[in-house]
Amino acid sequence: MIASLALALAAAVPQLSLAPWTGTAFATTTGSAVKYRLTIKGTPNTTLHVVASGFARGWLAAFCTPLVCSPLQVTVRLPASGQASYAFELIREDEAAPRSSGARIAAGGASLQVPVSGKT
Repeated sequence: MIASLALALAAAVPQLSLAPWTGTAFATTTGSAVKYRLTIKGTPNTTLHVVASGFARGWLAAFCTPLVCSPLQVTVRLPASGQASYAFELIREDEAAPRSSGARIAAGGASLQVPVSGKT
């Protein structure tokens, strides 16, 4: 019984993965941003609150689709496939900001560290 409960809880934790952005640029994204493809996998038809934190002062994190960019956080309703993708951007907004930044992305008990990289 305990093993079944542990398996059920493990299955409920979403999986987050990050890869370099290789797609075309969305009209909603910033050309000077550091871009990644964020993939979220989880239980189909569930809603997750995805949050970015830990980026350097003077930088902004955003979750983007072809229609909109959401700064700092986004609420995701996973489709029947159980998978959603976003362009995740780190945007240097202040000339006085550090030249590079990383971040942390968290959702539903899962998290991942975004590597430190930069754009001028």
